[in-house]
Order: sequence, then structure tokens, then C-alpha cells
Amino acid sequence: MRVITADIGNTNIVIASFNNDNKEMQERLETKSKWTLPSMTAALRKCLLKNQIPNGGIDGSILSSVVPELNDCLARALEAVTGKPTMIMRPSLSCGIGTGRYDEATLGSDRIVDMAAAAAFYGAPAAVWDLGTATTLSVIDANHEFIGGMISAGVQLSLTALAEHTSQLPQLVPEATENLLGTDTVANMISGSVAATGIMIDGTAGRLAKLPGLEGLRLIITGGLGQLVLPWISREVIYDPDLQLKGLLTIYRKNSL
Repeated sequence: MRVITADIGNTNIVIASFNNDNKEMQERLETKSKWTLPSMTAALRKCLLKNQIPNGGIDGSILSSVVPELNDCLARALEAVTGKPTMIMRPSLSCGIGTGRYDEATLGSDRIVDMAAAAAFYGAPAAVWDLGTATTLSVIDANHEFIGGMISAGVQLSLTALAEHTSQLPQLVPEATENLLGTDTVANMISGSVAATGIMIDGTAGRLAKLPGLEGLRLIITGGLGQLVLPWISREVIYDPDLQLKGLLTIYRKNSL
């Protein structure tokens, strides 16, 4: 079975193709409001052509999004490319995750997908940190129930905010650092965003692991900036940059039978 997964994030749209369990393609498109159906369809066809994936050999597609205004455009573009209706991620789909008392209308589909993948591939209880534009934490207990989480500014967003709201701090791009304490302004900012995020994750995971029902908690990190913070986490951690894509594939399979 060949399935296209599409994840619309605040910064990028990640398009991937899975042939059974094998990821055979991953491409990024910019998340922008000016996408039209013709331009999106052309971009998707270009991705498939680049990776030598035949249009006629696609069994279906699934879409997850935190930018609802782009959903219709991408869903229709996927239908144009695959010739089949696009499955759109929503809480009503079978995901293997219970949302408990959380208001599903305000729970980002990306977080549900992250938790579904964590439960399916790594087991529970689990704490999933997704490092994108925002840094999100989603925690599931041993019964695969979502019990709560956190949302904070992402690493790049923090650096951007510092530059935009101060008169002397520069605009920076996140990078790896081995220094807890910076010795100049740039190093201070990198340490205060990258190292501090890793330390926050480390400390939070330690506290979570002591809560009733979370014994044996698995710590899972995903997202484009996740690798930068790994050296600052002292406990065992699973880093899976494809977690969101795996979750979409898992949910597609659960709901296409």
C-alpha cells in the first residue's frame, strides 16, 4: 500500500510517501497563504516526479494541519494527484488515543498524531515533546489516555522574539551548542534558547516520571529542532524526526479498513 501523508505546520508543509512501512519520499513546502489549487497541485506533482513515484500507484492520502485555512486547498490537490478522497485528521477518527477531559475542539491535530505514533511505535506511558514553531508536550498514560501537556514558544520563535522586541539583540538561527554559559551575546542567546529548552525537557520529564500512573515513562522528542537539544537531556530519550508522519500513516491504516 502506498500512502501520501501531509502535515501542514506553521512554517512548513511536510509531504511524505510511504510504500508499506518504507518512507520513500519526504519534501517540504513553505506554509504560505498564497497557495492556490493549481499551484499546490503542481507542487505535489513535482515532488512525486522528483522522487519517481507514479501518480497512478497511490492508494490514498491523509492530511493533518494546524493551519485550517490551507486544508481545503491541499486536500483537493491531493485528490487531484491521487484520484481518491483525502482523509483529513480530526478527533472523530480512530487514533488509539483517548482525549479524556480535554476540549477536542482546541486540541491540535498534530498533538493527537504525535501521541498516536508514540503509543503505536514505542508504547505508553509516554511524554512527547514536539519542537517546531511552538514547543509542545503531550502526555499519555498507560491506558493511552491524554492526561495533559504544555505549550511554550519554540526555540526559533524565542530567538525571533528577543530580536524583535529589543534594540540591540541580533536575529539568529538556532544552532548546536556545548556551552551552558555563553561568553558573548550570541552565545548567551543560543544557550538561553537551545540549552535551556533541553534542560527544561529534562527537568520536566523527571517530575512527570514521579507522578502516579506514569511509572516507566518514555521520553520521546520529535520536530525539526529536536536534535539540537538532545545533548542537554541527561535521561534516556527516543528521538524520532518522523513521528508525525508515522502517526498519520498509522491513523490512515486504522480508518481505511
